[in-house]
Amino acid sequence: MRNSEQNLWNDFFSHVYIEERAMEHPAASYILSKLKNKTIIPVKHYKDVFSPRQDFYIQKNSPKLILAVKSGNFFYPGSQMCLNYGYDDFYYTTQIMNCLYNCDYCYLQGLYTSANIVAFVNIKDTFREIKKFFYGRKPLLCVSYDADILALENITGFVREWIRFASENKNITLEIRTKSANFDSVADMEPLCNVILAWTLSPEIYIKEYEKGAPGLAARLKSIDSAVRAGWKVRLCFDPLIYGPGCADIYKNFIRNVFIKIPSDKILDICAGPFRAPRNLLKIMEKQNPSIIYSYPFDLNKNVCTYAEEHVNELYGAVSSQLPDLPAYFYKT
Repeated sequence: MRNSEQNLWNDFFSHVYIEERAMEHPAASYILSKLKNKTIIPVKHYKDVFSPRQDFYIQKNSPKLILAVKSGNFFYPGSQMCLNYGYDDFYYTTQIMNCLYNCDYCYLQGLYTSANIVAFVNIKDTFREIKKFFYGRKPLLCVSYDADILALENITGFVREWIRFASENKNITLEIRTKSANFDSVADMEPLCNVILAWTLSPEIYIKEYEKGAPGLAARLKSIDSAVRAGWKVRLCFDPLIYGPGCADIYKNFIRNVFIKIPSDKILDICAGPFRAPRNLLKIMEKQNPSIIYSYPFDLNKNVCTYAEEHVNELYGAVSSQLPDLPAYFYKT
């Protein structure tokens, strides 16, 4: 599963819960056509399945899919823990809640009580509200903030819909962030100047240890290479940086090798940031997950827990020492 997106959902989604009001949506019909021979269970509201207290960590072994209709809150201001790349108008939207992957450091395990995945099928309503709200403005809109939508593209088709939307709304810049190796699912589409495909990359040793279920580094780099050759704007995200024994050398070798495989002149920019999480979520994450990541005595700054300044500087120094000459954004604690 680590290097394949095509059959990623075969081990998951044995059951698909669907809100009664979602049944007539074309997107729901499309998704169900991709998930044949699954058990379909009608529900009144997605929160009847998603919200009750569940064991996130155990449920990650066999998540179910929930198809729902979003009512309001189609987009939100960007978080203080994320880079805005110089955009004053920085927002995100959530067409899918939760992620296929099971990364030890993921804040979703502290945010949600369920590991099931919710897909909101009324994407046209999202488009309408965004187009109306941002009329005459030039925002950055992140569309894979709380999910890896490219990883699920083979069953939802949402990325294609977002790219079509961007082609008709040039004032809006989209960032589609992913850990997937699934560029092929949209490779036939024309690249757009206002769409950024952003890949999160980590050293292979950390992928194996902390990014369970996610494709390996080689598979991601192959997907990136295909994207840049096709003319897409690509951002490389070294985020989160993980502090630990030998981390400086690990990151130096990792960054150096990335730019041996990927030509830097084809990359839009890079971003980097240390592991960080809101204090209230970190407590839940530590309780849910016995990962060694949480053994660090984190500093608290403006209700955000992260590494001590000297350790952040060590990580940033390792990354910076190997970066080619291109725009770079570093999260400031």
